[in-house]
Amino acid sequence: MTRPIRALAVASLLAVAGPASAQPSAPEEVAKRLGMSQDAIERVKKGEVVAQELEASSDKDLSLAVIARVDADLKTANQFAQADKLLDLSSVTISHGDLDPANPSLAKMELDDATRKALAGDPGDTFFMSEDEAKRVAAAGKQGEAQALEAYREVLVERARAYWQKGLDGITPYAGKGRSPKVDLAHANDAARKLIHDPGLLAELDAAPAKSPGKATHKLSWAVQKGRDQAAPVLIHRIIYQAKDWEGIIERRFYSGYDYDSLQIATGILPVKSGTVVFYTNHTYTAQVAGFGGGAKRSIGRKILKQELVAEIERAQEAVAAR
Repeated sequence: MTRPIRALAVASLLAVAGPASAQPSAPEEVAKRLGMSQDAIERVKKGEVVAQELEASSDKDLSLAVIARVDADLKTANQFAQADKLLDLSSVTISHGDLDPANPSLAKMELDDATRKALAGDPGDTFFMSEDEAKRVAAAGKQGEAQALEAYREVLVERARAYWQKGLDGITPYAGKGRSPKVDLAHANDAARKLIHDPGLLAELDAAPAKSPGKATHKLSWAVQKGRDQAAPVLIHRIIYQAKDWEGIIERRFYSGYDYDSLQIATGILPVKSGTVVFYTNHTYTAQVAGFGGGAKRSIGRKILKQELVAEIERAQEAVAAR
């Protein structure tokens, strides 16, 4: 069973504005839209982190919603989310950095010795890639581990460039049947449309970052995270959408080297009298839960995801409140 992504996902925020007025919905209305019971809503008011399973958008989808109250005003919560503090809190993040869309570089992305050796020996079995990408890295690996790593960095740089210019259409599928992050993330967008009512944020879902139609800010970054057996590079796109009384961020992992194929997170922060309420949805896609017996595998995966996310959101609550 795959080890799903943890707290880094919490850094993304879902705008939940009403369709006509562009004013934020009441927190209880949003909670009910996510399928939360009144009992769960009362638990959130008392400070508990509450998780709720969501309808899977495909047979590869591990989907979960989380709601939590944060003892901080909207400005403080937003600053915390945008400062990448959750990357520092995450127990799976080894290293991370920004990518300049005009000149992306992964020169600072390092891998441990065992992973470098595996990459040079059998790149297609070490990280998710297309067949052509794996052949390129394998050819470089014949010259040594350093050359294999540099070739792999270039593969990821090319993926980042293509995604920035073309969005989902720029994503190359991985080798293997049903291994397309483009298809997965299109399913995630369909799920997001059921929750997001703000037309400005909706317009950003399918837009290529380089051709953003509105006022959203688009950022690219990378991270290396602990996987089941080895370090796992990921490429990340964040859509930051700000309004007067709420902020929305969609976080999209359009490349993942290991464990899962892709993911998309949508979370929203709404102000309340005692601070803010965070609404979080996570759609993690992995081929390991598809096909025969997939329902049972998804159930197990969701339980693991729930435990990890709730624990790290609780750490985030404490960190924000301590600012």
